[in-house]
Amino acid sequence: MNDLTIAIISDSTGETALNYMKSVVSQFPDLEINVIRKSDIKENKEIDELIETLPAGSLIIETIADKKFSDYLEARASENQIEVLDILNIGIKKIEEITGHKALREVGLIRTLSEDYFHMIEAIEFAIKYDDGKDPRGFPLSDIVLVGVSRTSKTPTTMNLATKNFKVSNLPLVPEIRLPQEIFEVDPRRIIGLVIDPDKLSSIREVRSKVLGLGDDSAYFDDERIKQELEYAKEVFKDLDCKVIDVTENTIDQTATEIVQYYFENFPDERSSHLS
Repeated sequence: MNDLTIAIISDSTGETALNYMKSVVSQFPDLEINVIRKSDIKENKEIDELIETLPAGSLIIETIADKKFSDYLEARASENQIEVLDILNIGIKKIEEITGHKALREVGLIRTLSEDYFHMIEAIEFAIKYDDGKDPRGFPLSDIVLVGVSRTSKTPTTMNLATKNFKVSNLPLVPEIRLPQEIFEVDPRRIIGLVIDPDKLSSIREVRSKVLGLGDDSAYFDDERIKQELEYAKEVFKDLDCKVIDVTENTIDQTATEIVQYYFENFPDERSSHLS
């Protein structure tokens, strides 16, 4: 036999079976492969129609989560001298045997995981693009905007939230720099102000200054300067009418968790879009 008909059948996208087939047939360069693909099968009659088009000696590679549906396919294929390779069930059975747990056998779980992954990547790219206030046009597009003086963990908190599918931007507050108009276009419930104890901030900035090679007389960790910045931040938070979180004793995860809780209290309808 110099040619083989392979049918990819799935009650979801069929991408798993297709990629598996490509990996296998790459080992047979002299074999001519005719591929037929049928995705999102919902009824037995769709299987019947497909079986009728396949010559005897064909191979079906299937990923069907519903066992009754899968059993029907195998029975119909057997009647027509067609082999079936159920790559999903092989893995499921082996894990069930090893662990004693029963599989969910729900349709579309792989698709859901893939969509979640790409949403997360999109959120991370958004966070990088609109980090540190470098493009104010991102503020009105954000699920959440973090606002605070330097070294209040805005960027790491932004990235933490991005892994949970939130589109987050952040704005550093500097008394001498005017606030961008775009920040006032954001729903106040989407803005989170971050504050910190001045002594702790001074210590953090002093360490940072040494890393940057700044002198001991740098205003960056000067106590009076820090108090000025924090007072300015309080005025900004008041003008924005936003939620304020004290991050002094918080880890990044704790701050992110507090923000997420507050977010869903205000936007309960958006829960399904995040943390899936």
